[in-house]
Amino acid sequence: MIIAAMTFERVMNAIVSFITWGSPFILFIVFLILLIVNLVKLKKGKGKKGLVITFGVLTAVSLTYCIGELLLVGMLAAALAHM
Repeated sequence: MIIAAMTFERVMNAIVSFITWGSPFILFIVFLILLIVNLVKLKKGKGKKGLVITFGVLTAVSLTYCIGELLLVGMLAAALAHM
């Protein structure tokens, strides 16, 4: 029973870690694809400007978060290398 609880805890820890560190990059790619699709629709005259603006803002926010996360990881790596 204890081994099963420890294994479950490790699995849940891996899932939460992936959600924390991996999802911003996936969200950036998803929002970028949706932005491109809606831009093409807007150029053809079938799209809406509101969707293009919304996905543009969400893409920019996701990109900013990804850049900030990369900088934090880089600073952590530099601090560990300096020790």
